[in-house]
Amino acid sequence: MKIIATVGLIVLGAIVTYVQSRSGSGGGVTGGAGAGVPRTSSTSADAPTQSESARPSEQAARPPTREAENQSARRPEAASSTGKASGGSSSSPGQARIAAWNIEWFGKPEDRSGPARGIAQDPREVAAYIAASRAPIVGVCEIVTLVPGRPIRSREVESMIVELNRATAGDWKYALNPGRADGDQLTGVIWNAQIVTARTHKGTAFDPDRDVPWAVPVKKGRSSQGSGLWSRPPHAMKFSLGEGQTDVVVIMVHMKADYQGDFAAHRAEEARSLVDALPEVRRTFGDQDIVIIGDTNCVGDREPAVEALVNAGMRDLNRSGMQTHWRGGSMDRAIVPALQPEFASSGFQVVSEDYLRKMRWEPQDFKRRLSDHYLVVTDVQVMPDDD
Repeated sequence: MKIIATVGLIVLGAIVTYVQSRSGSGGGVTGGAGAGVPRTSSTSADAPTQSESARPSEQAARPPTREAENQSARRPEAASSTGKASGGSSSSPGQARIAAWNIEWFGKPEDRSGPARGIAQDPREVAAYIAASRAPIVGVCEIVTLVPGRPIRSREVESMIVELNRATAGDWKYALNPGRADGDQLTGVIWNAQIVTARTHKGTAFDPDRDVPWAVPVKKGRSSQGSGLWSRPPHAMKFSLGEGQTDVVVIMVHMKADYQGDFAAHRAEEARSLVDALPEVRRTFGDQDIVIIGDTNCVGDREPAVEALVNAGMRDLNRSGMQTHWRGGSMDRAIVPALQPEFASSGFQVVSEDYLRKMRWEPQDFKRRLSDHYLVVTDVQVMPDDD
């Protein structure tokens, strides 16, 4: 009987040990390894934060019509802010951040939609939000200006630059590109000249008072859907991240939106024409390190426009479909070379949830005060230049 009792105790102990090990294995049990760790928005293209089954459908990801924007909004599911900026520099040694932001009708508040209609953004709030990204290079789009001439000037951008210099103790410059009409829905880039050096396509120092960004030679004319291709033409600028260090060529894009229709086929034609132009971009700038960033208006990573760029040797860093619009949708993207070592560990962030919490704002507040899009960020490794 003693032997049977002893064996019984040994078996019972083994069962208890097995159950305890299973409860601590992180298999969904509270208190297991990794339990309570929030999902962040920083990801590499090879390790998405959302599973394929968790990704919303492309139809669900489409931004609503302007009429629908008056309805209540949900909080973003995946988001990040990067804290208070210091001089607009990168947060990590050996890395530089590149950001992009669609600032809804900046300079023409009467065209803003929903709860923001008629409300002009405060340059101080615009600057504070950009500073929170801690990026020394920021692509912008949807800028409207009535200031004539070349280079293109904007009173609103210049007011924001003044506030950005105060917020970061930086030396910020800007360059704007022609839009779909004179002064209408422009793209451009702002940069902190204390951190990075802007260069022309000829390799000389970029003078914002004289020089203009290089126009990417994309196809013009009308798409198969009848709308003008690249009504907001892409332009390229080169930035040096240090003497003998990484250079990057930034192409800020703003592709056609699904306003009053589904224009996925149109965007695919725009993307294919951009792919066709990339060899000329590389030859002109003498560089392989090209970052295509901005508002692609693509509603999912399976959209033909995104696939065209990926098939051309690029990586979509927002392949997990992080929300970049206040009411859902992952239109804003960063697309980088798949094989260049400078981008091997590049991630993707959306400056939204933490920033809203810090400001005690709801998404509706962000929409009303700033934009319908959130700012997105990626990073590039700073290393000895290899091209």
